[in-house]
Amino acid sequence: MQRPDWERFRQAAGGGPAAAIGRHVYGYRSVASTMDVAWELAEAGAAHGTAVVAGTQTAGRGRFARAWVSGDGESLLASVVLRPAAAIAPLLTVIGCLAVLDAVRELCGLACAVKWPNDVHVGGRKLAGVLAEGRTYANGTTGTSGVGVAVLGIGLNVSLDPAQHPELAGTATSLLAETGQAVGLRLAGDALFRSLDAAYGSAEPSALIARWREALDTLGQRVTVRGRDATLSGLAEDVDAAGRLLLRTDDGTLHALSEGDVTLAG
Repeated sequence: MQRPDWERFRQAAGGGPAAAIGRHVYGYRSVASTMDVAWELAEAGAAHGTAVVAGTQTAGRGRFARAWVSGDGESLLASVVLRPAAAIAPLLTVIGCLAVLDAVRELCGLACAVKWPNDVHVGGRKLAGVLAEGRTYANGTTGTSGVGVAVLGIGLNVSLDPAQHPELAGTATSLLAETGQAVGLRLAGDALFRSLDAAYGSAEPSALIARWREALDTLGQRVTVRGRDATLSGLAEDVDAAGRLLLRTDDGTLHALSEGDVTLAG
């Protein structure tokens, strides 16, 4: 593992003990992927809440192994090691998206919405993406599975100028582009870690899903969802207790979808 360019412990206001998420932060000027570095740390025994941030990524990824595009220092690129309870593990993407909404509101008062399953956007232009990956390991004493660890990755466009990235024209935005306000990456990171810690620490599943419903602007619309193996069109009726999209196709069948690319149905 490459050595970080800096490390720090985030202290709570008033000098008290820091919150768990983002307490220990490894910072890099450039890495292939903050997700990969976080997984190396997780497998080496890093504590819950350990975070990795980078100024740029050479092989950043999103869902379905897609590339995450941003210039050096234009986006907050963070991945956090989590060791979730079984009841919370399916809701990590939900927690991540809600934390982004809270952090953005704190930073600049900007109102955003969530496009299921993991994109935070403003007027249809992507502001942030969330990626949750989990692994289950065998218990070394009993040989049974169930010792879980996850990495939650978040990319938040802070000062990105979409005009400088032709591949993002019309599809991406940033805090600077939307508000005209310059926000430092350190400030954005601290706000995000505070919001993540609060959302995770108070993670009562039914309350999270209630907030998730309110945040999603996908619900109530006719959509097409393209998954790995199939494409379905119908009405996005609701989400279930695990945050999955409940899509009713025209034949009346209700499908519970855990992933997919959503577009408005023509």
